[in-house]
Amino acid sequence: MDDKGVDIVRFVDISHLPLKQNRGYKEAILMGILLSPNYLFKVSNTPDYVEKMKRERTSSEDEFNIKEQKTDQLADYIADYLVSEGYSAYSQSERNIESTGFYDSKGKITPLPHKTIAGLAGLGWIGKSNLLVTPKYGSAISMSSVLTGAPLETILFSPTTSGCGDCSICKDVCQVQAIKGKPWGAAVSRDEIIDVALCNTCLKCMVFCPWTQQYMKKQNQELTNGFPNAI
Repeated sequence: MDDKGVDIVRFVDISHLPLKQNRGYKEAILMGILLSPNYLFKVSNTPDYVEKMKRERTSSEDEFNIKEQKTDQLADYIADYLVSEGYSAYSQSERNIESTGFYDSKGKITPLPHKTIAGLAGLGWIGKSNLLVTPKYGSAISMSSVLTGAPLETILFSPTTSGCGDCSICKDVCQVQAIKGKPWGAAVSRDEIIDVALCNTCLKCMVFCPWTQQYMKKQNQELTNGFPNAI
C-alpha cells in the first residue's frame, strides 16, 4: 500500500479470539502510518501543545489527527473493496465502530483495539501509557484495522513481553495523573493501567516515551546524513 502512504501492513490471525472480540471473523488487516520526527519534536517542544491546538482551533492541521483520519478512510475503503469482491469484511474505523455499536462511548473502549491486533502481529507491547509501544517506532504510529473472512496469509505471535521495565517516564509526565504505572500483562486490565476518564490526550506520554525518543533521534540523524527514506 505504498501508493496510499501506508508504512505498516500486517495480515493477522484472530480466529482464536472470543466472538465478542473478533465478531466471527478469522483474519484482520492492520494498517499503520508513522508520525514524522518533525511533528514529534514539535509536540515535545511545545508546552500544552494539544490545549494550544484546541484554543486556536487548528486540529484540522494536526498531523496525528490527519493520519488518524487517513487510516480510518483506508479501513473503510478496504472493507468496501473486500465486500465488493464477495468477501465478508468489517471496518474498524472510528465512524464505523461507533455507528454499529462496537464502541462503548461511556467506557471509551472497543472489544478489539487496533493495538491488540498489533500485538498479535508481533509489533510490540502495551506500555504503561496504555499505548502500543514498538521497539522500532515507539508509539509514533497511527493505526486502523479491518476484520475479514477473506483468505489471507496471516501471522500470529504470542504477546510480546513488556519492554517498559522500571521506566516511569510516561507516568511522570502525565499532569492529570491518569497513568498508574502498572506494567501490562495478559491478566492486566486497561483500568489497572490508566484512568481514561482523567486522560486529556495531551500526547506527552507518546512523545516522551524513551522508545519514541529513540525513533525520533534515529530518524533525525538519518535525515541529517542524507537518508530521508530510511525507516
